[in-house]
Amino acid sequence: MTVSVFVGTSVDGFIARPNGDLDFLPAGGGESHGYDEFMASVDALVIGRKTFETVLNFAVWPYGNKRVVVLSSRPVDLSAARGAGRSGTDGRASG
Repeated sequence: MTVSVFVGTSVDGFIARPNGDLDFLPAGGGESHGYDEFMASVDALVIGRKTFETVLNFAVWPYGNKRVVVLSSRPVDLSAARGAGRSGTDGRASG
């Protein structure tokens, strides 16, 4: 099994602002920096709860049909999810 990491950070080394905002990222995503190639090479993603909750509010589910495993110490509530359909039973996203 191969494990790879792809992380986008601000110049000062943060993944998001303290309030979770990603407004330092360029509108439309900017340059891909190899993201599309990376995503094409993986079968599943492991993300933290805060990232998952942020992505749930995107207009479009960015992970296609890839399996997404959410790391959390408490149950994940999908009742307010927008975008693509999701199943809370096996961590898969579809859409």
